[in-house]
Amino acid sequence: MRNGISKNKYYRFVSGEGSVSIGDLQKIIEILTVSLSELVAESDERDSLIFNEFGDYWQLSLPELRERASVFAHRYMQTQMKAHYIASTVYELLAGRKAGEDISDYVDELYKELKRQRFFTIFDLQVFRILMPQLNVARFFKLYEVFAVSLRTYENYNPADGIELMVKVHATALSYAISSTARAQKYLSFVIEQIEALQGRPFTSEFSIMKRFVSIVRLYQSGNVDAAKRAFDSFNGAAKRLDVQRLWVSPNLLDFETFWKRLISIDPSKLQESDTALKSAEIETVDFGVFGMGEAFAFIMKLKKLSVHEFELAGMSHSKIYRVRKNLAEFDVEDLFAGMLAARLDVRDIDVYLTASSAAMGRPRFGMRHLSLTELQEAITKYEALAEETGLDLYTEMSLEFRGVVIKNTVKNWLTSPELQQLSDDVKTHLEHFDEWHESQHRLASWAFLDETTDVGVGQRMEILLSFTRNAQVFKYPYDPILINFDPVLMQAILRQDVAKAQEVYQRLFAEYQARPDLQIYFNYRWHKLLNEQLLKVVQDGFVVPMTIEGVLRDVETVTGERRFIVPYLAILDAIREVYPAY
Repeated sequence: MRNGISKNKYYRFVSGEGSVSIGDLQKIIEILTVSLSELVAESDERDSLIFNEFGDYWQLSLPELRERASVFAHRYMQTQMKAHYIASTVYELLAGRKAGEDISDYVDELYKELKRQRFFTIFDLQVFRILMPQLNVARFFKLYEVFAVSLRTYENYNPADGIELMVKVHATALSYAISSTARAQKYLSFVIEQIEALQGRPFTSEFSIMKRFVSIVRLYQSGNVDAAKRAFDSFNGAAKRLDVQRLWVSPNLLDFETFWKRLISIDPSKLQESDTALKSAEIETVDFGVFGMGEAFAFIMKLKKLSVHEFELAGMSHSKIYRVRKNLAEFDVEDLFAGMLAARLDVRDIDVYLTASSAAMGRPRFGMRHLSLTELQEAITKYEALAEETGLDLYTEMSLEFRGVVIKNTVKNWLTSPELQQLSDDVKTHLEHFDEWHESQHRLASWAFLDETTDVGVGQRMEILLSFTRNAQVFKYPYDPILINFDPVLMQAILRQDVAKAQEVYQRLFAEYQARPDLQIYFNYRWHKLLNEQLLKVVQDGFVVPMTIEGVLRDVETVTGERRFIVPYLAILDAIREVYPAY
């Protein structure tokens, strides 16, 4: 209770006899080094909230879609909560679309609901993704403008399905923007501007490909036609060799060649921004790092045009709503869940607030990719001192995480370095005092793979790594590609020249990835498969031909435009060269 929460208050909360304030909840979350999403993942509260509600809609049969529509319709009749009405309408639309029925009424109703808002939370972003194929160009861009602005709130907090959603919507916007000269003149500059400004994990392949492709489109739009054509020819040739003719997660984007032919059929002078172009600067945005919780809810109510009546239906009294909005009273957990239901907030929306808030101890982790190596080294010293002073796991884990980034970027042959060996040992020691899997293992266990030698340990740690896929909705931290896309157990088998182990690990991983579309998206499935097949040849044939793998890596760099994407793979190649003769 060193963090300011009394023992009595804590035990009353965990036993269900009392509530705690948002401030105390944030302290509990950070002491446990978990997210709010994890805290409620298996709880009664989860079932009562709109929690990643449409995450599995494509897997549902027609009867299952009808059943969900009925469940939410029944909830709406009981409570009159708008959240349940929208969810029911979405499932009616999906069921009608699958059955080949007229769904225009559902489309109109959902479009009307989204059009009146000036900010989309995660729930609204998912509704937009589902509604998008049914919208004409004018309607699409009416909502796309709000979509693009809303993403700024989540740019340092991108779950895997959030990256997929971004790519799908922006790819659709690109295709619509060149569907005619008039539309290109009005929309294309805005779409390019939004994609260029996107923040995200640089190693997410579809995301990087889209940004690279847009940079070439920008060249053409600016009038640099010859340079644009050369850049596209190089990009498209590499894409064909990698069998990536379009953005894989987005069926809405024309294949690159078709898109390019349509684009260059329009004179670049007609693609410049016009007087009627979209302007996102006029839309207010939400900065959770500035607002208190009450102010944040008040601002969301304003932008989403929510009435106090919705909050009263959810269980918050009129006087409590007023006092919270004016910071005259503090949210407690029960008020929070009521407000989330009324405002149609996903639990991850609150995770964004809790981690962006200036009071969050773990906040620097979310800006990690923007820190220099000097800043990271200073942060390591700071968090090691704080861990010693407070005994909080949070600070220990942050220092370990930052150490890994520094080692990767400063130590030659870092995969086989004593520095990484020491980090691996420190991570193992840290994890040993946990009784069961939780987010710290989720984040950090992969480091220990790099020096794992016992088969039992390999099996246990493989289970830890793969288990997070069953909790994909709470996956949020910016993992390094070396720990994910190249399985370290496989790498160790290759470096030990253990043919049987390498083949066994690869086949197991391949079967797991092949059966899971969500894994294929997140793990850059194609390139993982392609590069691992090349690496298996190393142990099967007894030597490595570096040019084979280097050629793939050059193509990946050409397609993504991201040198950072391939740096870890080059490090792996260097490690392999030290073990095998190169021909």
